[in-house]
Amino acid sequence: MKSSIVSRRPRASGYFRTDYGQDLALIQTRLERVALAVLAVTLVALPALASPFLIDLATQTFLAIIGALALMLLTGYAGQVSLGHAGLLAAGAFTVGILAKELHAAFFFTLPAAAAVGALLGVVFGLPSLRVRGLYLAVSTLALHFVVVYLGGEYEAKRGFSTGIIIDPPRIAGKPLTDPRVWYVVLLLAAGGSLVLCANLLRARSGRAWAAIRANETVAQALGIGVSAYKLLAFVTRQANDGTVARHRQAGGGLPAGDHRPSGHFA
Repeated sequence: MKSSIVSRRPRASGYFRTDYGQDLALIQTRLERVALAVLAVTLVALPALASPFLIDLATQTFLAIIGALALMLLTGYAGQVSLGHAGLLAAGAFTVGILAKELHAAFFFTLPAAAAVGALLGVVFGLPSLRVRGLYLAVSTLALHFVVVYLGGEYEAKRGFSTGIIIDPPRIAGKPLTDPRVWYVVLLLAAGGSLVLCANLLRARSGRAWAAIRANETVAQALGIGVSAYKLLAFVTRQANDGTVARHRQAGGGLPAGDHRPSGHFA
């Protein structure tokens, strides 16, 4: 009796990369391309179809995405515990407020200034990570929040800003940017740029070094990885990113610099 089972040539399954170009591509499969296209169409059409409340909710989501990406690099990939997230946002907000009030600085100057202050704080408060770990590192970073809030409060008290440092909306070509839809586009581009930047950092040598440090610092150092340098890089990248979040939040109609409630949910 003939067997009812017909032999068939085995069919390939799964997704196989055959060269380094495919391995380094940000979008690798057809499903990812379709999903990205649907997401892009949705995000582009949202400002024209959604209510003002939903647009505001979307802009707050974009800000949260930028802050979450920074925390993901530091804690999720580099394995460094940090509880000073809210203090970094406050530092960026105070930097912008002081520059705008005292020097009448423009938007395109205060944005990199906030990032630079965040990066400087990243170096200062990243130094303890070279000596301490775990709970002790978390407590040392938590001190950042209270130091920033205290210094900011002292500045506000001496300058008479009892309700916080309120700044005017930024101007481009002499026109103030007050339309929520415009800020939706600005923050969408900022969130997309942060996502691409973080993805490329993780695919580069820095991402592999952070993964090794998170797994075992001793083994990473034995393999020739500069543990101290990459730890500081993680802190600097994260805190510079937080400074830009604070700048965008103030410019987009957020609470004044003296009000620390918007930073609380990032802590």
